[in-house]
Amino acid sequence: MIDINNKESLHSYLLDRHLIQTGEHVQYTSLTGGVSCKVVRVERKKRSFVVKQALSKLNVKDDWFSDIRRILIEKDCLIALNELIPEAVPDFVHSDDEQYLYVMEAAPLEAEVWKQQLLAGRLDFQVTEQIAIALATVHQHAAKSKRFHERFANQQIFKELRISPYLETVKEKHPSLQAMIDETIALLLEQRLTLVHGDFSPKNILVTKKRLYLLDYEVAHIGHPAFDLAFVTTHFLLKSINEKKWAPAYLHLMQCFIASYFKHIDFIDRQQLERETVRLLAFLFLARVDGKSPAEYITAAEDKALIRELSYEIISSAVTFRDVQHVMLKKRGGSYESICDY
Repeated sequence: MIDINNKESLHSYLLDRHLIQTGEHVQYTSLTGGVSCKVVRVERKKRSFVVKQALSKLNVKDDWFSDIRRILIEKDCLIALNELIPEAVPDFVHSDDEQYLYVMEAAPLEAEVWKQQLLAGRLDFQVTEQIAIALATVHQHAAKSKRFHERFANQQIFKELRISPYLETVKEKHPSLQAMIDETIALLLEQRLTLVHGDFSPKNILVTKKRLYLLDYEVAHIGHPAFDLAFVTTHFLLKSINEKKWAPAYLHLMQCFIASYFKHIDFIDRQQLERETVRLLAFLFLARVDGKSPAEYITAAEDKALIRELSYEIISSAVTFRDVQHVMLKKRGGSYESICDY
């Protein structure tokens, strides 16, 4: 199998498939930050693109393996999302199932990672609304698509990359939560309601002045929408711990995300979805300190202890996102009313 990080091999591969032309100036940059794939940006005077190839062993501290055929799911999901939200995903360019790679349009160099904007305290409510609406659009339309349900029925990668390293690992370290986590796992695997992204995270969303680029769909499957909602909102909680002075703003942003999402879906009872999402949110919050993929910017022992304490309190007392906001701010002796209703 070709190694796309080998520039000579990649150059020959792209020439053979007429993705670049003989003699044209091409610049190759291996992109870092991902844990599950090799990613190379191919910069050209014409349209630039990105080549992505799956790794069998993920780049994390603990041993974590996954079937490289997940790249085929990612490729198919990119094609599907170009039907549903073409304004928010890159164009599909090329795929090679034998080499476990695909090629997509590259975002402009000025595009910023949403995660970095959030960490820097640059909270753009319009961008947040656009992201929430994009997710809602996918969930709403895919829920009614028999074709999507058939294509993304396989949940094996979701089990390998999300259920096992996040929920199963937390269950091992927190045995008192075993029964509740088992119930949540059953919910996620048995209620096949819509197309779930599975890695809907600020690190996988690029932002420009004109548009969004939602990325990384290898965990896509038909499942329960609570996973995407809980996965992304966990990051607002983490940011509020990392930068405590901005905690009210992060939590307000979370409320506005949820409000925007709920305004654009009707395929599931909203109160039920919120209740199930909040329970999962607590488990994923806990997983970001005690799972196999801890948040790299949560390093202080006291912050990890606080996350554990808050997670348990959310489990015991929260059923809505307003409850979550109250729990998160109560420790700081404050309150904050969101203006985003849903």
